[in-house]
Amino acid sequence: MSRPIPIEEMVRLFKIRHTTSHLKLSVYPNGHKNAKGTHVSMFLVNQVPVNDMPTYELLVVRRDEFDINPEPASEGFLRFISLADLERKGFLIGDCCMFGVKFHGIEPANPGTAECFSLIEKPLNHKVTWMMSKFSSFNPGKAHQSNEFVVGTRKWRLEVHPRGYMDEKDKSFSVYLSAEGFVNNAPMTKTYAKFKLRVLDQVSWNHVEESGLSWFDAEPSDQSGFADFMPLGKLNEPYLVKDKLYVGVEFEVVSTTYYC
Repeated sequence: MSRPIPIEEMVRLFKIRHTTSHLKLSVYPNGHKNAKGTHVSMFLVNQVPVNDMPTYELLVVRRDEFDINPEPASEGFLRFISLADLERKGFLIGDCCMFGVKFHGIEPANPGTAECFSLIEKPLNHKVTWMMSKFSSFNPGKAHQSNEFVVGTRKWRLEVHPRGYMDEKDKSFSVYLSAEGFVNNAPMTKTYAKFKLRVLDQVSWNHVEESGLSWFDAEPSDQSGFADFMPLGKLNEPYLVKDKLYVGVEFEVVSTTYYC
């Protein structure tokens, strides 16, 4: 099934018809809480304190129709629409779906905003390796970070604690992925990442590896990783060779958000 109107034109018309606000639309594509796996969950969230919440409707767009919603909304829905109906009733086309909010009783204002959210498998620059030369010179009691690198619309760093972090102090080599700022003009929003952290085996390529997934906050330096990544007793050959250690990350999936 195809759309009679290109998605770019639908977004343009939607922005004209729906004005902007100090509110944020929050969508859980695979459901939230006890709706996980069965429904799309959808909520309107205050970004700043307000005295009066405007009347509004939450909606999902079907083909070329703009005001389709299961029922009027005064607040969010845990079970906004079932995952089965999302495709069966023509809301999900070409692996693309459009959600929105329509406000009532608000004076005419500037056109609304739209964001395009995508999950990218194996994005550009999805493998990054940090070579730590003269590893013995790194202060073992402090955290050390790699240079920034860009994956998706976000800047990232690798962070290590040579002698462990928190409960793993003096027990483990701790490794984390840290989300930093955003590339130019990208919306500052939460970022989803599914990733693998590695310490490389320089002899037989039998790397130490841990898999993780996380929603990283928009604020810089939000981290996800492993305090117990590997025991300190293993931090020698074949991983630490000639005072060099290689720490890497591979992004399997990362979310990107653009104004559209």
